[in-house]
Amino acid sequence: MTSSTRSSKISEDEMNKVLAKAEKEAEKKDHKKQWIEKMIKSAKTYHKLCPHYDRKSSICFLTLGGAKCTREGRFENCPVFIEDLEKKYNDIVSKGKMLPMDYLDLSHTV
Repeated sequence: MTSSTRSSKISEDEMNKVLAKAEKEAEKKDHKKQWIEKMIKSAKTYHKLCPHYDRKSSICFLTLGGAKCTREGRFENCPVFIEDLEKKYNDIVSKGKMLPMDYLDLSHTV
C-alpha cells in the first residue's frame, strides 16, 4: 500500500508542476493580450482608420503583396493588425526591452 500512495504523491507533484507551468503560460498570454488591447485602444485615439491602410487604393500595407483590405480600414478586430502587434510584442520581449505604453511610442521605435 505504501508504494501506491507514493506513486499517487508523485503524480500529484507532477500534476502540480504541470499546472504551475500552464498557469505561467496563460499569464504570459494574458499579458500579451492585455498589451495588444491597450495598443488598439491607444491607436483608436490617434487614428480613425488603420494606420497601415491606404484610403485611395484600399490596400493594406501589412499584407504581403499589398492585398486589398477586407475591413475597409477598420482595425478594431482586424486579424492582420493584431498579428502585427503580436509580432512586435514577441520581438520586443525577446530583446528584453520595455514594452511601449502608447501606440505612438510603438510606431516610433519600430
